[in-house]
Amino acid sequence: MNRIWKTPALMLVVVLVLSRWMPPAQALDGLSQSGQVVARALGQMGYTEGADEFTVFGQRYGYPNGFWCDMFVSWCADEAQVSKEAFPRSVNCARHCRAFTALGRYQNSAARGGTYIPQQGDLVLFQDLETGRIHHVGLVLYVEDGQVFTVEGNALTTRLDYPAEEVSEARISEIEPNDYVTSNRYFLEDPRIHGYAVPAYTSRDPLPLEGFVDLGRYEYAREAIETVVSAGLMEPTSSHTFSPRAGMERVEFVKAVLSLCGPFGCREDTSAFSDVPPDSPDYWPVMCARSTGLLPETGENAFYPRRWISGEDAQAILSAAMARMGRPERSFSFTPGDLSQILTPYTTRGDIAQALCAIREDMPLETESISAPLTLWGGVLDWPARMAEGSCYVPLSSLLSEFPELEAASPAGPDSLPSRLEAPLMEHPAAGGRAVRRMLTLEAGGKSLRVRGFLWNNTLYASLEDIIQLLSAGLAGSSV
Repeated sequence: MNRIWKTPALMLVVVLVLSRWMPPAQALDGLSQSGQVVARALGQMGYTEGADEFTVFGQRYGYPNGFWCDMFVSWCADEAQVSKEAFPRSVNCARHCRAFTALGRYQNSAARGGTYIPQQGDLVLFQDLETGRIHHVGLVLYVEDGQVFTVEGNALTTRLDYPAEEVSEARISEIEPNDYVTSNRYFLEDPRIHGYAVPAYTSRDPLPLEGFVDLGRYEYAREAIETVVSAGLMEPTSSHTFSPRAGMERVEFVKAVLSLCGPFGCREDTSAFSDVPPDSPDYWPVMCARSTGLLPETGENAFYPRRWISGEDAQAILSAAMARMGRPERSFSFTPGDLSQILTPYTTRGDIAQALCAIREDMPLETESISAPLTLWGGVLDWPARMAEGSCYVPLSSLLSEFPELEAASPAGPDSLPSRLEAPLMEHPAAGGRAVRRMLTLEAGGKSLRVRGFLWNNTLYASLEDIIQLLSAGLAGSSV
């Protein structure tokens, strides 16, 4: 057998549910000073103010019912024990700006002529678009693709399907929901950004991030979110954010439904929307959806592809798609987004992910057996492999048996499942040879990866393509 299968350093562990990203409170000593501040902030993701805007952050600084964005930032610095000389504390954003300016540690934003690129742990200060008054602050998580990603208290998830000026003008604070700790994103040129305060941290190595760190109150939906992202039905908003309480563009939702339930054809006599012309990259999917009757007709010949989709329209499109496929009707919970009361209503990406995942789990998966043996790294795998959706899948029990160091997780027999997997797998057993999709997390050599899989005739199969990627990563640097 090829030595790659005998490398002692390679360990493989199988779990069905991803561990949530936990801010490393137990390992803060190993983090840089800026990393400790950001870890404290992420640890509060989803924290929501109580009645009369009560927060523990305001309580610490003597203003339990006050505007608390700056007190949240100061609290994070306190918890990380950063000196006040390096990171001045404040309960007022404008005064906080002046304190950093006096230290020579304030940088103007791109909108105000600055060239500074913010770093993790910096403070990002926001201004009112009409008055220029500094009125809000958050912490920088990272910069990616020309956008700054933040962690903010006393905030809502920013609406991005309309210009910032329109959103600011339409907001009515008296009818908005309670504020909470969330992650937002802004283009570096966003006119709302006044500038960045740069604490004099003793060390600034970035906090190591793993998975989506912004799920907050949507942590319970992590598996569904990971599944739709892995399946290519939804895109994350960055390397480590999903923005579960933001909305999803109407055209992206239509593309996801077509990918999941289609493809559907397009009749030649289908008329185009006025705002999706033939030269638009969105033309074909939108035309297919309209031709098939998936799109609710509003009486106007406009689709508004970049607006966020409402829960009502999302349900109508999914119902039409299921009816088209002859599948039973299903109703989903599409809660209104934070700012759906202004401009146009919308629902959340977290709710959409759960709906798409639920439909995907119910979709039949066609598989066929592979009679020829597989060759991997020069070794022959005499396993009963199967093909599904253009990929090769192998029995997980056969894979585990190749690694004797996993005796505790190895199957008791060739056709059985490891005992630690048996209960969750059998909650929705495959019937009559029908394959049921499953997503796994595999770990090898300190690396982890989401792996596609399915349950067929009481045997769990995993994507060989994904496993090769994982094994290659786990063996990086090893002599094989």
